[in-house]
Amino acid sequence: MLDFKPVMIADKERIQSFFYRSNFRNCDFSFSNIFIWKHLYNTQFCIDDDFLYFRFQPSEDVPGYLFPLGEGNLKKALTQICDDAQERVTPVRLYAITPEMFDLIENALPGQFIYETERNWHEYIYSSADLISLAGKKYQAKRNHINKFKRTYRWEYLPITRAIIPECVELYERWCAENGGCSGVLSLAQEQVATQKAFNYYEKLGLTGGALRIDGEILAYSYGQPLGQDTFGIHAEKCLHEINGGFTMINQQFAEHNCAGYAYINREEDLGLESLRKAKMSYYPAILLGKGYARIKE
Repeated sequence: MLDFKPVMIADKERIQSFFYRSNFRNCDFSFSNIFIWKHLYNTQFCIDDDFLYFRFQPSEDVPGYLFPLGEGNLKKALTQICDDAQERVTPVRLYAITPEMFDLIENALPGQFIYETERNWHEYIYSSADLISLAGKKYQAKRNHINKFKRTYRWEYLPITRAIIPECVELYERWCAENGGCSGVLSLAQEQVATQKAFNYYEKLGLTGGALRIDGEILAYSYGQPLGQDTFGIHAEKCLHEINGGFTMINQQFAEHNCAGYAYINREEDLGLESLRKAKMSYYPAILLGKGYARIKE
């Protein structure tokens, strides 16, 4: 049985080294994401024979594993997962599996796994140049929003530092109130815990963020972390809905100030929310990264 243990902040460098070597673009391989959401998924990790394994409990589903990361024998690593699941008397299930990962699984253990996609897990990956410039006819509406924003408000963009984090937390609380109160909705309560962790451990997690000060107040922010050499992952973006064009503005400004050195920007999943799916599609993703899960054939 693999010796799994809880993910701690002290494990960051060790775990992150595997992520950067793999260079997968999906947001599941982000230490900050894993750490701030571990309360929801009971995420644990193990490093064994130069492979990194994660085991966790998805909401209302069977426990499972992420794709094992390492440069050694993948067949042996997958067999380790199968043996571990068998010893724990749980089904063999690998989550957040991209088509590229399933091809690797199929090559290592031909014909043993079935792959099923899940549209709600697909990730939206954009050209950073597109999100910075918003050039062309298809982005005309976005440019209109930004131009109206600039005419309406006094504003400045500034990096998130410890000095302004209290103002960002205050914005999050106002956003919660605007959305009916975070404590009363389970998904928002869980996000509130993740947000608190992100700001509490901001420097130790190595997060990069930016905020808009609008008419003297922090009323929009965004933060994230590189997912590899060519992709930056956006983990959170908040703005009060009363700010016309605020989401469009923080999106563009964050891309310009923090993502110009990356070819792609991953803005994660839509979680099956139709309004969020529409908003993400309106920015014309360069890649709609398919994800699903792999299970052993019965």
